[in-house]
Amino acid sequence: MKKLMYLAVPALLLASCGPKEYSIQGKTTGEYEGKLALLQNNAGETLDSCVVADSAFAFAGLVADQSAYVISVEKTKVPVMVQNGATITADLTQAPAEVSDNGGLNDQLNAIMQTVSEASKALNEKAEKLMAEGIAYPQVRDSIQGDIEALYDIYRKGISENKENLVGARILGMVVREFYNDLAELDSVIAEVKYATEIKAVNDLRTFLEVAEKTKEGKMFVDFSGLDLEGNESKLSDYVGKGKYVLADFWASWCGPCKREIPNLIELQKQFGGEKFVVLGVNVWDQEDKFKEALKEEGITYPQIYVPRDGKVNATELYGIQGIPQIMLFGPDGTIVKRNLRGQEMKDFVADQLK
Repeated sequence: MKKLMYLAVPALLLASCGPKEYSIQGKTTGEYEGKLALLQNNAGETLDSCVVADSAFAFAGLVADQSAYVISVEKTKVPVMVQNGATITADLTQAPAEVSDNGGLNDQLNAIMQTVSEASKALNEKAEKLMAEGIAYPQVRDSIQGDIEALYDIYRKGISENKENLVGARILGMVVREFYNDLAELDSVIAEVKYATEIKAVNDLRTFLEVAEKTKEGKMFVDFSGLDLEGNESKLSDYVGKGKYVLADFWASWCGPCKREIPNLIELQKQFGGEKFVVLGVNVWDQEDKFKEALKEEGITYPQIYVPRDGKVNATELYGIQGIPQIMLFGPDGTIVKRNLRGQEMKDFVADQLK
């Protein structure tokens, strides 16, 4: 018996040295009673689930390292940072939800965001005061520029001081689109901030910038296919790279700014359309019947490619387009000459190219 007890002690010690489970205790309002609470990663994959009972839910488990998760109950999504041994509470009864962990990663982020909130409030109050005094917006913007930079510095400091943990990555995700529009610069930051690729906003921007790099001005066109007005397959390459300048308008029938550009496009087609130039509509994010109805209403006669919402081909993703209209000019050889053309500037630019 003594020998058995002697052998058991080291086993007990070894067991106590292993990683300790994290736990998440959550509470919700009564409307979520009986609903499914999910713990998901940033890819949207469900890692754990439970039914909300007595306005409460709970998760527990082990992680290989620090991980950025999302608590999802119906339409409510709450980011949470998890590491082994952490005891986390998530209060979904208030908006925004409050996540705390006794001084852990979530509380560290909360403290930084409190500083951000206070600086933002002071900044807004200063701007509102200046505007109430009748000062024009451009002058107001100039007056508060220093305050804006000071606010940005809070974010930058938060990233720099927490680049070895998830806090820095979470803050980066909040400002990544504001701070970075260059792929090389973003990659440099991702290399420094350890958990940056755990954050969906960072990954999404990198994908966007990577696409934008491939389809920026001076690059060769990227082909895609859709349907012509008779329902037959139609490709961008049926028009682009065939020896003509092609002014491609990515648009939709429900888009007001798109419709405002249509008279300009019709004018350009009438003025220059022929052997050297053509306007091409690329209808995206639309319904086919609405698209065809808009052609008649707007008097559009130049050729069209309708890109269905079938998930097979996404012309806007291929060109890094996040908003429409996006009007770009392709050269006779298929090179992207100019993006983001609008209004009189577009008409002047096209006319200059065709001289």
